[in-house]
Amino acid sequence: MKMVKGFESMLAGSLDLDEPWYITGAEFDPVKNVIDVHVGIREDAVIACPHCGGPTKRYGDEPTERSWRHADCLFYPCYVHCKRPRVKCDNCGIRQVTAPFERQSSRHTLLFEGYAMMLMADVPRRKASRLLRCNEKTLASILSYWVNQAVETLDLSDVTKLAIDETSRKRGHDYVTVTIDAMKRRVFDVQDGRKKEAVTAMRKKLERHGGKASNITAVTSDMSKSYLPGVRENFPDAEQIIDKFHVKKVLTDALDKVRKQEQKDLFSNRHFLMTPQSRMNSEQLTRLATLSKAYPKTGRAFRIVQALDLFYASKDDKEAAKQFKHLYSWMRRSRLTPMKNAAETLMNHEREILHYFHERLTNAVCEGINSMIQAAKRKARGYNTFEGFAAMIYLVAG
Repeated sequence: MKMVKGFESMLAGSLDLDEPWYITGAEFDPVKNVIDVHVGIREDAVIACPHCGGPTKRYGDEPTERSWRHADCLFYPCYVHCKRPRVKCDNCGIRQVTAPFERQSSRHTLLFEGYAMMLMADVPRRKASRLLRCNEKTLASILSYWVNQAVETLDLSDVTKLAIDETSRKRGHDYVTVTIDAMKRRVFDVQDGRKKEAVTAMRKKLERHGGKASNITAVTSDMSKSYLPGVRENFPDAEQIIDKFHVKKVLTDALDKVRKQEQKDLFSNRHFLMTPQSRMNSEQLTRLATLSKAYPKTGRAFRIVQALDLFYASKDDKEAAKQFKHLYSWMRRSRLTPMKNAAETLMNHEREILHYFHERLTNAVCEGINSMIQAAKRKARGYNTFEGFAAMIYLVAG
């Protein structure tokens, strides 16, 4: 098939062909409804050794013509066919030359794989497989390869602040630990499980990619009995910060227990009592006063929860320490067992809670990224392996 010069240039450009590589021909197969593109290399081409870069002599071609799936052309599937040359190097022996449009061990061109990665970042893998007319297993292999390549080239030398959180992989208690560069707001590590060992593995990865444990100044996480000791062991110079939203949850859980103990009839108002008083309008404030009189214990617990917002509004750590002591004392004297228990939980983590006022670091970035991860998981209807799930996390949030 004789090609128009512009069409030939377009195909050559999409395959990244340059001298001595060239397109020998292209044709449309009306039976299979595909376009076949044939690529060759000049017989007199001087080819460097693909292993050491030294001079070589031509040693014929590979015995069987290879085919690669290329990006669609004119809405038809496109395949590239080529017999790649072999060369003989004095140092390395006989070597197979790689074509400029392929990566080793793949039967898809680089342009096809690049387009596949772009699609998978935005649409479920099943839909991407329909659009690209290939199976999901192939796309999973492409995704894993390029994500792992990107992860291996990460430069983490400038990472100074971390946010650690967990996210579910499957129903039940199947979790992964996600670590985020809190300044650049990107995921750089995903570990299976949520044990202390996950933090150790994360530190080792950080150091493999140019980072230093001594450079980490702050780490924020929840009150997990795995994460806190893991951070202390692996980042001894960092300030540990307990995320303020998890602190708030300790108090709201205590409030809920008080509410349940005092009156089951108050169940219908449980969401209302979680609303900060500063956001209530006059009608809601009146309703709150009525509830507080009718249910004095719940009203007392609610005011304690609201006082936590005043604590986090402190201007500096000295004011915060004073507010913390006041809040703790109030909770201890509240005559509400759930609040007393919550007070002990807060006191056990006083140091890490007050560190917030040095860095003002929270896990808010984790929550935002976690929502992206869960949305990707729902679109793909889950991932069967940890490796596949980790690759998708890196793709959407790394």
